[in-house]
Amino acid sequence: MMASNQILRELQWAQQAIKSEGLNLHSVSFYLSQPTSGCYQETDNSISINISKENLAFFSPLLTTLAAPGRHNSSLRNLEFHKVEWDSQQVRHLATLLGNNQNVQHLVFRRNRFNGKSLSDLSDILKANKVVKEIMLSESGIGSVGAGLIASALRVNDSLEELQIWEDSIGSRGAEELSKMIEVNSTLKLLTIFDSNAITATPLISAVLARNRRMEVHVWSGENREKSSKVVEFEPENGTLRIYKLNLSGTCRVTCSLGMNFTVTSLDMTGVRLKSRCAKEFRLVLEQNQSLKEVNLSRTCLKDKGIMYIAAGLFKNRTLQTLHLNGNWFSGIGVEHLLCPLSRFSALQRQANITLTSITFGGERTRIGRDGLAAVIQFLVTNETVRQLGIHDDESLRSDDFVKLFKSLEKNASLKCLSLQGCKRVEGEILLQTIMETLQINPWIEDIDLSRTPLQNSGRTQRIYQRLGQNEKTEPDMDSIKDMPLTEPKSCRVFFCGQECAGKVEYNSSALNSYSAK
Repeated sequence: MMASNQILRELQWAQQAIKSEGLNLHSVSFYLSQPTSGCYQETDNSISINISKENLAFFSPLLTTLAAPGRHNSSLRNLEFHKVEWDSQQVRHLATLLGNNQNVQHLVFRRNRFNGKSLSDLSDILKANKVVKEIMLSESGIGSVGAGLIASALRVNDSLEELQIWEDSIGSRGAEELSKMIEVNSTLKLLTIFDSNAITATPLISAVLARNRRMEVHVWSGENREKSSKVVEFEPENGTLRIYKLNLSGTCRVTCSLGMNFTVTSLDMTGVRLKSRCAKEFRLVLEQNQSLKEVNLSRTCLKDKGIMYIAAGLFKNRTLQTLHLNGNWFSGIGVEHLLCPLSRFSALQRQANITLTSITFGGERTRIGRDGLAAVIQFLVTNETVRQLGIHDDESLRSDDFVKLFKSLEKNASLKCLSLQGCKRVEGEILLQTIMETLQINPWIEDIDLSRTPLQNSGRTQRIYQRLGQNEKTEPDMDSIKDMPLTEPKSCRVFFCGQECAGKVEYNSSALNSYSAK
C-alpha cells in the first residue's frame, strides 16, 4: 500500500511539474508498460515518466495536462513515446497538444502500436501541423498501410524536414506510396528507412533522382535475420550517390532515373552486379546526363557487351571526368571499344571525348591480350586529354608488353599519372631501363604507381621515384629568375613536334629561309 501511494505521489508530482511555470521543459519522454512507475528529472529541462501496466490509466490525464493551453509548456521542443498503444482519444489529446504548443518540432515513437483509426488520426495531425520538423517511427509496426497514410499526409505538409522509419516492414507497396509523395513534396530534407527488404530502396531513390530532390536518403535492410547492411545512400551536399546492393530490375530503374538528373555528380556502384541490359540504360544516361563527373563501376561483372554500351555513351558525353572499371570481366575487345572514343586513328580525326581525364580498368578476370594492348598503345600515342590511366591487377600482359606501353609514352604529352598496381608481370631489367629512358624523354609524367608489383617488391623502383622527383621540378622557379637582368638573345633552339606527314620539314625550311633573308 505504501509503495502504491509512493507511485501515485510520483505521478502526481509529474503532473504538477508539467503544470509548473518554474520548470522550463524542453523534452518529455513517456515510457509505458514498465516494471514500475516513476518520474525522473534527467536534466533541468527534461523529464522521463515511467508508467507500469497497472498504472496505464495515468497516461491520458498526463497527456491532457501537457496539452492544456498556457505558458507552462511554451518551451517544449521534443516528445518521445515508448511502448504506447494508441487509441483515438489519446491521438486526439496529442493533436490538441501540438495545436496548443507551436514549438514542438521533434516527435519520436518507439515500439508503439497503432490501429487503423489511430494511424488515420495521426495522418490527419500531420496534414494540419505546420511546426513539427522531425518524426521518427521505430519498431512501431505501421506496415504498408501506415506508410501510405503518412505519405498522403506529407503530400500536403510543407513543414516536415526529416522522416525516419526504423525496424519496420513497409514493403514495396508502402515504398511506392512514399515515392509518390516525394514527387510532390519539395520540403523533406532527410529520409531514413530501415526495412526488412532491400526492395523498398528502389522506388524511393528513383523518385528522389527523377524529381531532382535535394533530399538526403539512407536505406538499410536486414533480410532473413542477417546482419543489417546499407542498400543505398544519397548525399545532396556533395552530390554523391552510393548503391551497395540492388537486384537487376532495381538497378535498371535507378539508372534510368539519372538521365535528366542534375543533383548527382558522383555515382558509386562498386560490387553491384550489372548485366548488359543495365549497361544499355547507362549508355543513355551518359548521353543525356550533364552533371555526372565521376562514375565507379568496379567489380560489377561487366563483360564485353556491357563495356561496348558504356563506350558508346562516352562518344556523346561531355561532363564525365573520372571512370573506374576495375575488377570486371571484359577482354581485349572491350578495351578496344572503351578506348576508341578517347583515341584518334588519323591526323585529321578529332578525338570524340575530350572531357574524360581519368580512367582505370583491369583485374584478374580482365583479359587485355594483344588486341587490348594495341588499343592501349594507340590511346597513349594519340590521346591529348587523359591525365590519369590505371591498369590494376592485370595477369594477361607480359613484361615485354609493358615495355611497349612505356615506349609509347615517349610520344604522350598529356598523361601525368600512370598506375600499374598489382600487375603480375611488371618486372625485369629491360622494363626498368625502358621506364628510365621514357622518363628521360617525357618530362610530363609526375607519378607512376607500381605498388604490389614484382618490380617494387624486389626493391628496384627507387631510381624511378628519384627521377619522378626531378620531373616534378621541370618548371622553372619564377622567384629565382625574376630579378635576373634582361639580355638580348643571340641564339635559340626550336623544336617542331607533331605526327608523321604533319609538315614539320616544310615548315622548318620556310622558317630557315625567312631568317636567312633577314
